[in-house]
Amino acid sequence: MRIFYYLLHFLCYVTFILPATCTLVDADRCTKRYGRCKRDCLESEKQIDICSSPRKICCTERLYEEDYIF
Repeated sequence: MRIFYYLLHFLCYVTFILPATCTLVDADRCTKRYGRCKRDCLESEKQIDICSSPRKICCTERLYEEDYIF
């Protein structure tokens, strides 16, 4: 019974929570959005999506205005 409980939670997470927080993109789509699939973003970059490659994220350069906190 406990296995079904964990399976239900996992399926709910994959179905509802994960798609709402991020999307998986391929390397070509990341490049079209002026980003690159990398393991870690530099401090001058921000994460915009998760690449479909294992353990890679789509990083793009931060805009100068985004560095300021008002």
